[in-house]
Amino acid sequence: MNVNEKIISTKTELLETIKQGVNILDYIKDERDIDFVTNAIVIEKNDDDSYYEETAEIVFKSILYYVLFTDGETKTLNRCKEIAKYGINGIDGINKIKDLVANEERANILFKPVEIASEATAKAVFEKLNERLSKI
Repeated sequence: MNVNEKIISTKTELLETIKQGVNILDYIKDERDIDFVTNAIVIEKNDDDSYYEETAEIVFKSILYYVLFTDGETKTLNRCKEIAKYGINGIDGINKIKDLVANEERANILFKPVEIASEATAKAVFEKLNERLSKI
């Protein structure tokens, strides 16, 4: 990923760049960049059950696609974090996110695993996502 004419190729480099205050969303050029950003932020590979971590990454991609490709939306990680926090509020918050992502096809498709999950499972996924987002 190219950020300010510097190639960022590791999770550590990306997280450090974000911590320096760079709005990494300004530098996303393609799906590889989206995959790199979501993986670097969410995946730690230290959970006993990878389901929640992997599903949290998928949901984060959904939110990211929505934010990046919706006209008039604020294109920052802080906005992504704000949206992800809705999911902690149970079914009402999850439905709010569902309504937001509904008009962006990729975001809508990526949101399906949470949409069909039980409320308890969906809430656990959002708790995992918010825990990881709180580190940036």
